[in-house]
Amino acid sequence: FEVEILDARTRDKLCFLDKVEPQATVADIKNLFSKAHPQWYPARQSLRLDPKGRSLKDEDVLQSLPVGTTATLYFRDLGAQISWVTVFLTEYAGPLLIYLLFYFRVPFLYGPRYDFTASRHRVVHLACCCHSFHYVKRLLETLFVHRFSHGTMPLRNIFKNCTYYWGFAAWMAYYINHPLYTPP
Repeated sequence: FEVEILDARTRDKLCFLDKVEPQATVADIKNLFSKAHPQWYPARQSLRLDPKGRSLKDEDVLQSLPVGTTATLYFRDLGAQISWVTVFLTEYAGPLLIYLLFYFRVPFLYGPRYDFTASRHRVVHLACCCHSFHYVKRLLETLFVHRFSHGTMPLRNIFKNCTYYWGFAAWMAYYINHPLYTPP
């Protein structure tokens, strides 16, 4: 088989691969393409049969695709990618650390009068234990339990995800650990 790879937007020819095995998968083609264009590593590539069509799955086999002996595939750059493990570790470590900053009342949060003072309410300590346990459990699950179907996600999404998790952790921790907090 011969595989011609064109840019999906401009239709410019990016790569021509000859003598590709019929049993080659889309993942194999991505690896061959990345040798010609190292800036586009396989996780960053989307290959399609139609410029505006759906991305082919990495498991798809070349000979099972509706193409002749010369396959024309269209390439789209997915942008910088980051592994899901890194995403989840970042998302879950943030709330754990942020909450503990408020719990230990580091100097710049509540004013010098309350620096490193402990709350006298048991419910505040219980909330810290529960919150910490929850995020430690999530971190351990990420490391030892989860299996991810896709290896990566776009780098730009980590900022949205972290803003959500970290922001709500700070909002919640500020009020629960406030020196003037009184339990309900």
